[in-house]
Amino acid sequence: MKTNSKICIVLGNLTYEKAIQAIETISFAEIRMDLLNYTYQQYQNIFAKLTNSIATYRDSVDTQTVEQNYTTAIKYVCSYIDLDIELPENLRLKLIEKARNSGCKVILSYHNYTNTPTLQELTKIINNLFTKGADVVKITCMANDQADCSRVLGLYENYKNLVAFCMGKLGLITRLAAPIVGAPYTYASILDTEIAPGLPSYSLVNDFLDKYNVD
Repeated sequence: MKTNSKICIVLGNLTYEKAIQAIETISFAEIRMDLLNYTYQQYQNIFAKLTNSIATYRDSVDTQTVEQNYTTAIKYVCSYIDLDIELPENLRLKLIEKARNSGCKVILSYHNYTNTPTLQELTKIINNLFTKGADVVKITCMANDQADCSRVLGLYENYKNLVAFCMGKLGLITRLAAPIVGAPYTYASILDTEIAPGLPSYSLVNDFLDKYNVD
C-alpha cells in the first residue's frame, strides 16, 4: 500500500539501496540531492519509480553543482524542482526556463531559521515569489511562540498553491494541519534520518490526517 499522497516523504542522508527500498511504498517524495551522493544512473532510477517527486538542492555557493543536479533531475522527469529564493537570480531564471521546457513545475521557497516575519512581510514575500514564476510557494519559518504558528496558518485564507508551516517543536501543529487548511501537501520523514528541525514522522502525520479523512 502506497503512502498518503498529501504527505511528501523527505529522502536524504541514506544509501541508494535504502532509498530504492523505501520508494516502493511512497506516493510522493522530496529527493534532497544535497544530502545524497548518487550517480546519475541512480537518480534516474529513483525518479523513474516515483509518480510524484520534488528535486531539491539546498546550496547557493557552488552554483555549478547546483545547476548540474537540478538539470539531472529535470532530465529524469521529476515533477517539481524546489528553488530557494536565495539562489542567484541568473541561475534561478535559467533553471525555471529548463523546468518549463520539460513540463516540470517550480516551487520557490523562503526559509527563515530564526523567526517568523510579520504578516505584512510574509504577504510581500509570497506575492514576490509568485511574481518570480512559482507554481507553488513554500514558506518555512522558525516558530518562537504560538502567535507565529497562527500567523502562518492564517496565510491559507488568501492563497492557493501555498505550502506554509513553522519549524521547531512549536511548529509541529502547522505541519500537521497544513493540508487541512489548504496546503496541497505537507512533509514528513519515513526513515530514522534527521533532515530538518521538527520534521515529523510519516506515521504521526498520517494518523492526524486520517482523523480528518485527508488523503
